[in-house]
This record gives sequence, C-alpha cells and structure tokens, in this order.
Amino acid sequence: MNIRRLASLSTAIIILFVSINLSTIGYSETNADYKCYSVDSRGLLVEIEASAFAWPGENVNITVRAEATHADVYIYYINVNISSLEENRSETLLGSATFFEDVHLERGEFEVTSYKKLVPTNSLPGSLYGEVEYRWSIEGDESTFDKLEAFPATYIQNKPYEELRQNYEALNSFLNDLQSNYTSLEANYTDLQKEYQQLADNRTAQNNSTGLMYLFIITTGIFIVTTILLLAKRPKTTTW
Repeated sequence: MNIRRLASLSTAIIILFVSINLSTIGYSETNADYKCYSVDSRGLLVEIEASAFAWPGENVNITVRAEATHADVYIYYINVNISSLEENRSETLLGSATFFEDVHLERGEFEVTSYKKLVPTNSLPGSLYGEVEYRWSIEGDESTFDKLEAFPATYIQNKPYEELRQNYEALNSFLNDLQSNYTSLEANYTDLQKEYQQLADNRTAQNNSTGLMYLFIITTGIFIVTTILLLAKRPKTTTW
C-alpha cells in the first residue's frame, strides 16, 4: 500500500511539473540570415539574404548586396519585393524597396544595405517569396541589361504546429521519466516482496521450532508424571 501511494504521489508531482512546463513554452528568436538569392551576370553580382525562419508578427531582416565583379558598372536601380500569403489565401506585399539607384561601382567595389519588414500575424506558414528586378550597364558599353526573377525567402513557421510539437516533446520526455520511475518502483516493490517472503519463511520456521520445543517439553513432562505415577503404584516388597 505504501508503494502504491508513493507511485501515485510521484505521478502527481510529474503531471504538475509537466503542466507548469507546458505553460511556459516560448519560441526561439529569428534564426541567422541565409543567402536566398545570388546571381552573377555580365559583371554584376547581386545577392540577397533574409532571416532563415520567422514567426508571424516578427520582423524579417533583408540584406541586399551588389558588387562589380569583372568591370566597372552603372546600376540604374535594384528593386526587391517581398510577399506572403494570408489566411484567406490573398497575397500581401510586405515591402517594396529600391536599392542603389543611379550608382557607379568600380571593378571589385560593392555596396550593402539592409532593412526590416514585419510579417503579418495572419500570414500562412510557408516561405515568403520575393521578386528582384534590376537594370545595369557596363561602363563604356551602350548596352543595358535587365533581369527579373523570383526567389523563396524566409520560412514562416506554423505556430499551432510548433506548440503541439513542443507539447508532445515535453509530454514524451516526462512520460519516459514516469516510466523510468515506475520501473524503479516496481523493482523496489519486487525486492521488498522478496524480503517479506524471507521474513515470513523465517517466521514460519521459528514458529515450527517453537512448537516442536513446546511439544518436547510437554512430552517430557507427561513422561515424568507417568513415571512418578507408576513408581507410586508399584507394590511394596515384603521382607520375611
């Protein structure tokens, strides 16, 4: 009975601790940036980095880098659009920005700029997607070059799913602890049961020894009394 009460108490404590732990689950902050777009074309390298992951309601860091790789270049503009899908499946433009407008870059020279955009709280899980459009020319060449491309950007995490996943991991961890505690209690119970059986066997053996001793005493007493009675009833001998 004491073992069962101990097991019940341990279970209650673990369940209470799990409840407290689940109520304090938080979310990790935005992960480090990653390169989501990189194209080196006709002497101009354009790279775009964004936060790898974000939660709805968080800011996304976006960095744009332009470098003249093979010759001096002239950048007319670089436009970057970042969009997401909302719960009603409509597209939402998080931000549109123009970078490096009317910029001259000598060979090997580069420029970098960054900005932040807020992810709407009703954004659907999945990747943000971007569009980059830019126009440039090589110094001394009358030709101009245009590029328009789309790319996947920051992954918006699924808050309900992450909550369920973290709750599951916490419950699974404490289930393992509970199972380990139960196994330990069961082993202790088995040991106690063996000790109890040994004590019971010893008690039985002791009782048997005591009974035999009493039986011997009683038998001896009866024998002595019988002997005395027989001696008392023996006829007296007559001497002539």
